[in-house]
Amino acid sequence: MHNDSRSGWLRKSWPSPTNRPAPGARRSALISEPYDADADGQPVIDPLPSSIELRAFDEDDYELLPRLFALLEPALTASIVAERVALMHTEGWRCVGMQVDQKMVAMAGYSRRIHLFSGPILYVENVVVMPHWRVHGFGQALMQWIENHARETGCSKIALDAYAVNAPAQAFYKRLGYDPRGVHFVKEL
Repeated sequence: MHNDSRSGWLRKSWPSPTNRPAPGARRSALISEPYDADADGQPVIDPLPSSIELRAFDEDDYELLPRLFALLEPALTASIVAERVALMHTEGWRCVGMQVDQKMVAMAGYSRRIHLFSGPILYVENVVVMPHWRVHGFGQALMQWIENHARETGCSKIALDAYAVNAPAQAFYKRLGYDPRGVHFVKEL
């Protein structure tokens, strides 16, 4: 992989790289569709694609979030996601995404915050990788991008939460060196 300074994308290309979609291309068609399953219901692993691109979202990419968030929180409607993303964006929340052959297959949200004891930190939320792409290391690549971005922006730590019932996410973050240090309390109002 190398950084293409002209586009800001981290690019890993195989023999026949593709280009970004033409301006005005239908954005909804740029999300990887649900995966195929074998007879036992297990995901069929796609072969390595011709082009993988990792970069910070541009403004048009945020339109893709309702379909990606449907994997994390199916009860959220597209209109609620769009409304909340717009508000979060005004407060500094940004995303990094991974595209395979021009289709978004993974993303992570992040924002820079100042904590009293830690100083500047990068807070990560809403990490999602489409199910059939999880075995290719895309989640790890997203988190490495986030770690590099945190260092470049002067953050002393990265913080994130994972649901107590989400053992796979907890195991993923532990494999990457994240240490569970507290309990996140919630009270519904």
